[in-house]
Amino acid sequence: MDFIRYFSEWRHLKILLGTCMCWFLLDIAFYGINLNQNVVLQQIGFDGKTGTTAWEKLHRLAIGNLIITALGFVPGYYATVLTVEYLGRWKIQFFGFLMEALFLGIMAGRFYQLSKPAFIVNFALLQFFFNFGANSTTYIYPAEVFPTRFKAFAHGVSAASGKAGAIISALAFNSLSHKIGTPAVLWIFFGCSIGGAVFTLLLPEVKMRDPDIVYEEEEREKRKLKRQSV
Repeated sequence: MDFIRYFSEWRHLKILLGTCMCWFLLDIAFYGINLNQNVVLQQIGFDGKTGTTAWEKLHRLAIGNLIITALGFVPGYYATVLTVEYLGRWKIQFFGFLMEALFLGIMAGRFYQLSKPAFIVNFALLQFFFNFGANSTTYIYPAEVFPTRFKAFAHGVSAASGKAGAIISALAFNSLSHKIGTPAVLWIFFGCSIGGAVFTLLLPEVKMRDPDIVYEEEEREKRKLKRQSV
């Protein structure tokens, strides 16, 4: 009953909506890109199709994945770890979504025109801002924005929304790529990133914010108003 009563108020429901939709939209783009890295590896010549033996093909595929991980994926995580307490969660998530949209837009609009070095740089920066952005903060937000008594359920709902996005993307990417082309699918991911930035506007900054104290203050204010109305 407390859970229903708490989230029946728009000021609380909009935060749950924000955490769910941001995680959902992020995972559509994130898993759509990262579960189908063969497209990127083909562009940079490390898709495992070249080589005289199975070992050589596997070696090239491993090198390609290491290049992608080292250039953007890991540095993005470290950037978040080092700056999250200074910049705050909201700025990292909001501007992370916008930067994702920027690089997805470049890839979608110039997919066949980008040179190999330009493609690698663009993709590395996309990976960087996935992790120096919403791929880190969508997990942090539900853990910090909700009061303790509602936190586990709200985080679970938010995470489930993200996994729903990941499943949709994993199932749909290849078929859509064949039907409408990879650039068109990247435009869809671009739209998801813009949508993520919009839904981030529903979220408060949680740096230096104790949700339990906020909850107690809200309950105290309710009791005060109830006494005044009697």
